[in-house]
Amino acid sequence: MQLLPETTLQIAEDTCLALPEHITYEQLESLLAAKLETMIGKDFQQFVLLLYKIDVAENKVRQVLADDTTGDVYKKIAALLIERQQQKIISRKTFTKPASDQDGEERW
Repeated sequence: MQLLPETTLQIAEDTCLALPEHITYEQLESLLAAKLETMIGKDFQQFVLLLYKIDVAENKVRQVLADDTTGDVYKKIAALLIERQQQKIISRKTFTKPASDQDGEERW
């Protein structure tokens, strides 16, 4: 999967992870999975707040948890977070007006 640079920045901000400037999808997924494992073990409420903040569908997380009881479960949840963050970034880019249209003048 192609990783958008904005995705890395946003995930770093949301999770307080120090991420390198150039990172692959697989590296991000692994680092995020480790963070999630720690978060779930030590502060489950923080994990739930992160899911809410990124807007990951609860049913998708429940499905991953139900289907997988191995250590890969954290990578799968990390993949859900990355995927959702990328969807939001693409959506913002698609639906944000160009700067030239934001001159304050109403157009018909």
